[in-house]
Amino acid sequence: MEKKVTKKFYLLSLLNLITVALLGQGHLADTGVLAVILLALMVNHTLLVRIIAVLAASLSGTNDAAKKGLPKVLGLMFLKMLTLGGILVLVYFYKPALVLKVIILMIFQLIIQVVSIKNNY
Repeated sequence: MEKKVTKKFYLLSLLNLITVALLGQGHLADTGVLAVILLALMVNHTLLVRIIAVLAASLSGTNDAAKKGLPKVLGLMFLKMLTLGGILVLVYFYKPALVLKVIILMIFQLIIQVVSIKNNY
C-alpha cells in the first residue's frame, strides 16, 4: 500500500485558511505570516508521508535497498526539522505574540492530518 498525501488533505488544509483569517484579526501582515506558516505545515506533512514511504520501501526490500533508503530518510528528516525550525524562528522574530496563534493553527492542522491519515489508510 503506497502512502501518499491525498487531495482531501490539501482541501481540508485550505479550509484552514478560515482559521488563519480569524487568527490574523484583520492585520494583513499577521494574516500573511500565518498563511505562510500554514503552507509550511502542509509541506511538513508531505515530508512526513514521504519519510514513511521511503522507510516502508527500505524495510520491505533487501539490504541494498535499506542502505540506499537511510540517506534519503535522514535528508527528509533534516528538511522536516528545518521546516519546523523555520516556522518557529519566523514567528518568534516577526512577532512573539503570534506564537500562541501558531500553536492553535498547528493543533487544527494536526486534526486535519489525523482525519486525512485515518480515512486514507
